[in-house]
Amino acid sequence: MNKGLNKILVPVDFSDFSRKALPVAQELARIYKARISPFHAYDLYSNMDGFHYDVDSFHIDGDPATIEQAIKTKLRQFALEAVDNGILDDSVAAQDRKPAQAIVEASGRFDMIVMSSHGRTGFMRMLMGSVAEKVLRFVNRPIVIVEDESEFTPFRKILVPTDFSSNSLAALPYAQDIAQVTGAEVHLFHALCGDFHNPEQFEQQKQERLEKLHEIAERHLPELAGNLKCFVAHGADSAHNAIREHIIGQHYNLVVMAAIGRTGLDHLPIGSTAATLIRAVHTTFMVIKP
Repeated sequence: MNKGLNKILVPVDFSDFSRKALPVAQELARIYKARISPFHAYDLYSNMDGFHYDVDSFHIDGDPATIEQAIKTKLRQFALEAVDNGILDDSVAAQDRKPAQAIVEASGRFDMIVMSSHGRTGFMRMLMGSVAEKVLRFVNRPIVIVEDESEFTPFRKILVPTDFSSNSLAALPYAQDIAQVTGAEVHLFHALCGDFHNPEQFEQQKQERLEKLHEIAERHLPELAGNLKCFVAHGADSAHNAIREHIIGQHYNLVVMAAIGRTGLDHLPIGSTAATLIRAVHTTFMVIKP
């Protein structure tokens, strides 16, 4: 079990979309025996946000300390609608026009970030959520992106895609932690990309990759031996399409994967495979930064 995962930050904007991250954070807090801090970044120069806080002094000339405390109180009330009081820690509020930047700055004091893929408008999925994508790009912590249509519990199956790089294997301890507590089945998946001259060539390479997956399982996940399966599928055009089709067919509660793949350069667009999958499927993702 990851003993260093004690504090979970949950950014919200007081919308119903962002609220969906709180029950997921609660389940993870129970698994890791962690505590949850709801977070919100606000902008005093915008009149739009005052409506969501019900704070009389919410304007540029208002008392900063009074405004911050009122928003923290509102955050706690908002979080208590979905989180048990016993695991709720102090609320965190930051005055910042750029929510993503504020989350990145606050993340250094926390061990994990859990946030919704949608924002207040509900249209953010078009860009995967502009705030979520920026946070994924710059925060050096495990990040859980909650898709509003996903079914996080009860835990049944967890997917860990791997390209056999050392970076991709960084996701394995997190999947093991969750599986050991919840009893969920872990599936290791590899996309075998490329063109093959004949079916025999593909089957030979498929068997080689399956053996490699089983070796990884024996080495890194020995305690899950009876609760683990390995899959290799053809990714003719791209790895993310092969993973996407597999996810759709299997209905996973959680996908745990590294943001940086074999090239080591994927962190520039977050990890192209991770980003594309988060946009494409209705599943909760845990993205690990090796």
